[in-house]
Amino acid sequence: MFGEKNALINSSDSDQTFPFTTRHKLAFFVLLGTLVGLAVGVIKFEWGLTQMTGLFLIMGILIGLVSKMNFSSMAEAFIKGCEVLIMGALVVGIANAILIILREGLIMDTILYGLASAVDSLPPQLAALGMYIVQCLVNYIVPSGSGQAALTMPIMVPLSDLLGVTRQTAVLAFQFGDGISNIFTPTSGYFMAGLALGGISWIKWVKWIWPLIVIHYVLGAIFVTIAQLINYQ
Repeated sequence: MFGEKNALINSSDSDQTFPFTTRHKLAFFVLLGTLVGLAVGVIKFEWGLTQMTGLFLIMGILIGLVSKMNFSSMAEAFIKGCEVLIMGALVVGIANAILIILREGLIMDTILYGLASAVDSLPPQLAALGMYIVQCLVNYIVPSGSGQAALTMPIMVPLSDLLGVTRQTAVLAFQFGDGISNIFTPTSGYFMAGLALGGISWIKWVKWIWPLIVIHYVLGAIFVTIAQLINYQ
């Protein structure tokens, strides 16, 4: 992003320095305690999004108190922080809207049926590679790993039995197809939100990341082909 006119970067005053006071140290320890509590809560008590949200809300209030901020200042600081997050939130909403249209309009089912029919006509030697390509394409529509598994595996597993592809190879094709494009696909809400928070356009990111994505796709195809040749179990 060197040389880019980035509002997020230009708005920060990198030349200004502040002393690390006792208040800052107390705020840091509150943050550290929150992270420890978050780890314990998620691992031991199986906290969900509601509990984590409450924990971070308490953290914000405590940091405001140790910093000797009044409640009006805390609210203003919260709103100012939300200004950075609003773009990411909008991007997540738009990405999810695309998925809802594809799912509710049965467009996704039509696409999956067409791709599965194309794999069905391939010779056994290329069937696993075809499954891998299908999974890669579906991941652009359904970036969720669990969602893609629920959508594709009930079709791919019996199809693999018919085509002479081991089920483990079919799972391997799914794993590669699901994982590679997660830092590339524009329908992934959390990924696009990350780019928005970083002030990086998707087009610029694609220009930078596409060589690595291509390498990963080629390696995935090689590994799936090897798995088919050795009858991977």
